[in-house]
Amino acid sequence: MIPRTKVNYSLLDLARSCFARSGRHEFTGRLTDRLSELFGTRNVLLTASGRGALYLLLRALPQSAVVVPAYTCKAVVEAVKLAGKEVVYVEAEPDGFNMDPSALAPLVGEDAIVLATHQFGIPCSIEAIVRLCEERGAFLIEDAAASMGSRVGTRLTGTFGDAAFFSFDSTKLLTVPLKGGFLTAKDAVVFERVRQVHSQEVRPMPWWTHLKLLFFATALVLLEKHLVYRIFHTVVFRWRNRFTADSTQLDLRLNALYRYRLAEWQGWLAERQLDRFDEIIRARRRIYAEYHRRLQGSKTFVLPPEDRSQEWACIRFPIRISSDKLSFYRSAVKRGVDFAFSFTFIVSPQRFELAHRLAASVLDLPFYYKLSESELDTVVSVLLQLDEEGVSQ
Repeated sequence: MIPRTKVNYSLLDLARSCFARSGRHEFTGRLTDRLSELFGTRNVLLTASGRGALYLLLRALPQSAVVVPAYTCKAVVEAVKLAGKEVVYVEAEPDGFNMDPSALAPLVGEDAIVLATHQFGIPCSIEAIVRLCEERGAFLIEDAAASMGSRVGTRLTGTFGDAAFFSFDSTKLLTVPLKGGFLTAKDAVVFERVRQVHSQEVRPMPWWTHLKLLFFATALVLLEKHLVYRIFHTVVFRWRNRFTADSTQLDLRLNALYRYRLAEWQGWLAERQLDRFDEIIRARRRIYAEYHRRLQGSKTFVLPPEDRSQEWACIRFPIRISSDKLSFYRSAVKRGVDFAFSFTFIVSPQRFELAHRLAASVLDLPFYYKLSESELDTVVSVLLQLDEEGVSQ
C-alpha cells in the first residue's frame, strides 16, 4: 500500500543525528543562522512545534482576540486558547482553502490579531490582508506552517506579516521527529518579549523524550515499505474501523509540543535538509504539476488551484470529493492507495458552511518528496479508475 505520507530523513540520518551533542547549540545555532538568512531577519526562534511557536507569539502580545480561519487545524485553536485569547472565526473563501478577505474585514480592529494561513502551501490573499490590518491597526501573524518555501511574486510567505510561524511536522516541507518549528517577528521589542516568554516557560527536552521521538521517527521510516504500511494500516485503521486519529476534542494541556526546546539532533536533521531546500521544492512542484496535468477533467472530484507561476511549495495535494468521501477513500484503500485527511473534524461552529463543506469533502493524495514515479503512476491510475466508476454509476 502506498503510504499517505513519508518523511524526508532516513534511518542513517537518524543514526548520525544521535552524535549531535546537546548543550553546545552548534546545530541549532547554525540552523537559526541559515533561517535568518533565508527569511531576511535576525529575529528567529526555534521551537518544539509550529503550535508551540504560535503559543509563544500570542503569549507575548497584548491583544485579546485572535481571528482564525474557520477551516484550519484544531492545533491552531488549541494554541490560541492556551495563550488565553478569544477565538474569532472567519469563513473560508468560496472556491479555495484559505480565509475569505471580504469576510475578514468586519472582524478586524486594534485589539485583534489576524492569523493569515497559507493552507497546504497555497498562499492566501496576503497582500490584501496586510493592507486591511495596516488600515485597522491589527497585528498580523502569518501561519506559514504549511507554506515554507512558497512565494508570492518574489517574496517568501512568512515575510509579509508582523510575525510568522513555521512547522517541521512529518507532513511539512522540512521534516523533523516528530514536530519542530520556528517563529519570526519583525519588531525587535515584540521578539524580545517572545524570547522572555520562551526563557520562562520552555526547558531542555528530558532524555526519555529524546528516546521516544527517535523510536517513533524510526517507525515512520520503516512504514515507508508498502507491505509494512499495509499491515500497519490494517491494524491501526481498518480493524478499528477508523480512518484518522483526529477528532473534534481539543487538547488544552501544555504538553511536550509547547514545553521543550528543539534538540541539537533535531536541529542537525533540519539543517541537513536545508542543503536540499531547492531540490525538495522542485520535486514537490513537479509532482503537484503532474497530478494536475494527469487528473484534469475528472468528474467526481475537484482539483486544487493550479500553480501557474511555479511559486508554491505545497505540502498537500487536496482534492474535494463530490460524493461520499469515506466511500471514495475505502475504494482507494482496497486498490492499495492511502489518503490523508486534513481537518475533517474542524471545531468552528456549523454556521461557517463553506469551511464545513471543505472538511466534509477534502482528501489528500500521497504527496511527498520521496514519492517515486511508479507510486505516482499508481495513484493516478487508481484515481482515474474511481472517477470512471463514479461517473458510470
